[in-house]
Amino acid sequence: NDDKKNNNNKDKEDNNNDDKKNNKNDSKENNKNDNKNGKNRKLGKTFVKRAKTIHNHPDNLTPEQIQQQKHYSKQRTTKLITTMARALLNPLQDDFKIGTIGSSVAAGHDNCHYDSYESQLQRTLSSIFLSAGMNLIVQNAGEGGGCGDTHENQVFCITHNVSPDVDIIHYSWTYFEHGGAEKARESLIRWGQQMPKRPMV
Repeated sequence: NDDKKNNNNKDKEDNNNDDKKNNKNDSKENNKNDNKNGKNRKLGKTFVKRAKTIHNHPDNLTPEQIQQQKHYSKQRTTKLITTMARALLNPLQDDFKIGTIGSSVAAGHDNCHYDSYESQLQRTLSSIFLSAGMNLIVQNAGEGGGCGDTHENQVFCITHNVSPDVDIIHYSWTYFEHGGAEKARESLIRWGQQMPKRPMV
């Protein structure tokens, strides 16, 4: 009986070892296949998964979704044209203002102020607005993370961070957005609709 028990235990251990070897071989084979297919890229001892598929890429959308995107794109373009036309045709308006809120990425930290996004945008488009007799002002209200502000609370101070009479609000927090960003974006749009010019966001 003792011999039988010992033989059974030995058989179980052998089977377990075989299973472990098979699992290791399978995982190695899968990793090799994944690497060949471009799914993983080895960096030292870790594997980095390939970036997720972009959900709004036309190849991943149904015809109805593509049509809906075209509709939204047309709405945004119409809003931009209306916003600019209203300003250019207003005899009492001399300045067209774009107010930017966001993180240190928007602020241009670790960069020269001259090369920040807002400064470059103002230099690029100023001549176009000047030809129509209007000054372009692009305001930079980007903030570093050290102050504790995020996309969740800066939107409530929009009229304090940029001029209350801005024509366009540029939101640049997407670099740090995690969960619940849609609520912050909707709050910004709603606050913007209460501003004098109901700026495009």
